Amino acid sequence: MNKDTYPFAELRQEDIVRIRQLEESLAESTGHPITLIAFESPRPSANEG
Repeated sequence: MNKDTYPFAELRQEDIVRIRQLEESLAESTGHPITLIAFESPRPSANEG
């Protein structure tokens, strides 16, 4: 398992609204509660390709 840490993404309020709308849409189509979480990807270190 990857041991890198993934900090929460810093998003604009309008992007948060879009994510919440997508969560609602997915929940309606699947019939299950859906939660989307935004993380920042770790940047590759200088010695990684």
